[in-house]
Amino acid sequence: MTTVSTKFLPHTLPFTLQQTNPISLVTYTILIEATILKGGVDDVMKLLDEMIESGLRPDMFIFNAVVGGMCREGLVDRAFEFIRYISAKGYAPDVISYSILLRGLLNQRKWEDGEKLMSDMLSKGCEPNVVTYSILISSLCRDGKVEEAVSLLKVMKEQGLTPDAYSYDPLIAAFCKESRVDLAIEFLESMISDGCLPDIVNYNTILSTLCKNGKADEALKIFEKLGEVGCPPNVSSYNTLFSALWSSGHKIRALGMILEMLSKDIDPDEITYNSLISCLCRDAMVDQAIELLVDMESSVYQPSVISYNIVLLGLSKVHRISDAIEC
Repeated sequence: MTTVSTKFLPHTLPFTLQQTNPISLVTYTILIEATILKGGVDDVMKLLDEMIESGLRPDMFIFNAVVGGMCREGLVDRAFEFIRYISAKGYAPDVISYSILLRGLLNQRKWEDGEKLMSDMLSKGCEPNVVTYSILISSLCRDGKVEEAVSLLKVMKEQGLTPDAYSYDPLIAAFCKESRVDLAIEFLESMISDGCLPDIVNYNTILSTLCKNGKADEALKIFEKLGEVGCPPNVSSYNTLFSALWSSGHKIRALGMILEMLSKDIDPDEITYNSLISCLCRDAMVDQAIELLVDMESSVYQPSVISYNIVLLGLSKVHRISDAIEC
C-alpha cells in the first residue's frame, strides 16, 4: 500500500499515521485542498498521482478543486488541459467545472473563449446554474456591459432560476457607478422580492452614490429605514451621511450622526476622524480640528499622513503658515 509523501502532511499528524496507516480518500482530499490554498499546483499534481497509485479514485469534487486552484493562479490553459485529460479518463466535467473555467477565462477578458465554453457546455447537456449566470453578470458589469448583464438576469429568471446576492450585487454597484441610482434602488427592491435580503454593503453603495450626487436628504430617508429592514447601519454608513450632511449645511444633524453612532456602541474609525477634521478645516475651525487631532493621537486610530495633511492645508487656508510649519 502506497503512503503519501510526508512533506505534504501537516507536522501535527502523528508520526505513526504518516508512516504506516493507509491514506484515505478524505485525507487526500484535505491535503489536496490545503496544498491548493498554498498555491502549489505542481505539488497538487504529485499528490493526485500518489492518490491514484495507491488505488484510490478521485472524484469531481477533487478535480474541480484542482481546476479552481489552477485558475486562481492564472493557469487557465493548464486547467483546460487538465479537464481534457480527466475527460479522456472517463470523467465528465459538471456545471461546477464549467463555471470555474468560465470565471478563469472572463477574469482574463477572454469573452470569445467564454462563449465557446458556454456552447460546449450546452452541447453536452450541462445547463448553467445560478453561479454560472452570476459569473457572467459580474464580468459583464465589470467590463461596462451593464445592459447585457440586465438582459442576462432576465434570461436567468426565464430559465426558472432565482438570482441570489451574487447576481444582484454587481448590477447594483454598476448602476451606482454610472450614477443611475434610481435603477440601483429598483434592482434592490427586485432583490428583496426574490427573497434575497440586501446587506449593508448594498445600502452603503446606494447611500454613497446619492450623497455624491447632492441628494443627502434622499440618502437620509433610506438611512433612517435601515433598522426597519433588518440591516442596521455600520460605521461606513455614518461616515457617508456625516460628510454629506455637513457639506450640505446641516452641521447640527451631521454632528448628531456622530453622537448617534457612539450611543449605539459603533466605534469611529480613521475615516470618521479624518472626515470630521476635514469638515472643521473647510469651515476655518482649525483650532477644533487640531484638538481632534490631539484626541486622535491618544485613541486606537493614530493620525495618518492624510490626517496631518488635512490640518496643514486648513492652517494654510487661514494664513497661519507659522503654525503649519510648527505642526
